[in-house]
Amino acid sequence: MKPISFPKVGFHQFWIQLNWTFWAIGIFLVVHVIRYFFKNNADSFYSAGYIAGNIYMLVIGIIAISFLSYYVGNGITRKNYFLGNMLAAVGLSIIIPILFYLINLVEQFIITRFTNIELEENPFKIIEIDTDGHIIGDIVQSIIITPFVSVESSFFLSLGLFALNIFMFYIIGWLIGAAFYRLGVILGIIVIIIGAALFIIKDTMIRLTLDIPIFDNFVALEKIPQGLALPVVCLVFFIIMLLIYLLIKRAPIKI
Repeated sequence: MKPISFPKVGFHQFWIQLNWTFWAIGIFLVVHVIRYFFKNNADSFYSAGYIAGNIYMLVIGIIAISFLSYYVGNGITRKNYFLGNMLAAVGLSIIIPILFYLINLVEQFIITRFTNIELEENPFKIIEIDTDGHIIGDIVQSIIITPFVSVESSFFLSLGLFALNIFMFYIIGWLIGAAFYRLGVILGIIVIIIGAALFIIKDTMIRLTLDIPIFDNFVALEKIPQGLALPVVCLVFFIIMLLIYLLIKRAPIKI
């Protein structure tokens, strides 16, 4: 029997998660529209998607480990599961910002012509000013409020940054799911802490590259030369992917 290649696994995984994504975006859209009944100004759907998309990708990243048993049980190698799921994650990370942008265009058309509602161009600036220097607050805000560039100011940079952020959330979720699956609860919690640290490093390096304000407790990372910021981001992604692969390489198959 000819082994199933990782592109086929990736397409299968992508198609399943894309269907989840359509449902999730539908729910986001309903919640977003309901907000207009209570406010005269609101974030655009694209801006709101920066946070909603991150959370969504984190969740389906955690769920992704549940496919390991299914694929291995059907004769697919762990390597092809890993590569296929990574391919699906990249595809989702590209298509989700585009979907949010297209819906955002329709939203702007309707709101500017038929309502008095004002859309906020960059709601994240206001939040960033409110940082108070507490370490827990900085960690939480660094994870929730990822670096943002409005699509009006730089189209490709905005979509690229959106894609990078949600891809990071996906593989962090996948890493956490794999850690709990392979190592159990205690070590899984430790991996959550490691994942948060890697996330903060990546977030700070992106801020350093784009000259976006850095949270007070992470200013020590400003000592890294700006020219090395993007290589450090790539290194962080590589470390996360390597950890995921090592975790699933010898993970027992739970039926």
